[in-house]
Amino acid sequence: MLPQFQLSSLLKNTVNNRLNSSVIGVSLILLFFILDYYTKLYISKYLAVGSGFTVIKGFFNIVNVHNSGIAFGAFADLPHSLRFVLFSGISLIVFIVVLYLIMFGKDKSLTYIVGLSLLGGGDLGNLYGRLFKGYVVDFLDFHIGQYHYPAFNLADSFITIGLIILVGYKFFNARRTS
Repeated sequence: MLPQFQLSSLLKNTVNNRLNSSVIGVSLILLFFILDYYTKLYISKYLAVGSGFTVIKGFFNIVNVHNSGIAFGAFADLPHSLRFVLFSGISLIVFIVVLYLIMFGKDKSLTYIVGLSLLGGGDLGNLYGRLFKGYVVDFLDFHIGQYHYPAFNLADSFITIGLIILVGYKFFNARRTS
């Protein structure tokens, strides 16, 4: 009887861990999406397109830029229908893969789940803008002297931070196991 009890207890713990990390991952995706959505909504409501204001002189502005391309406005010159299919399709595939890895992947480490959730939440935020508006709202504008970094949004930040976490996690785990 004891071995059977241990096996069912182990199975129960595995199911609970998988369920808990899935709930955490999906909840974080929703949190990151909501943060991105409401910041873009706020900027769109209170700042005219093309306008902005200085937060830290010579370093940081809040602006309202409509970006119909991808990172830094790349590929914005493509025809609308091609941009829509290409960018939305890639974003949708990324989101489905992230969701699959959170729900069914073997790795349930909190670091891995947070990295995936940042990537998924940011991807979903930009996907929403592309699907329902045809563009994303970029509003964080950093510059130092002559160097001016293109405006971006929270979704872009979440994607970047998520990718850094995932690459670092995989790199350090690979080193630890070899």
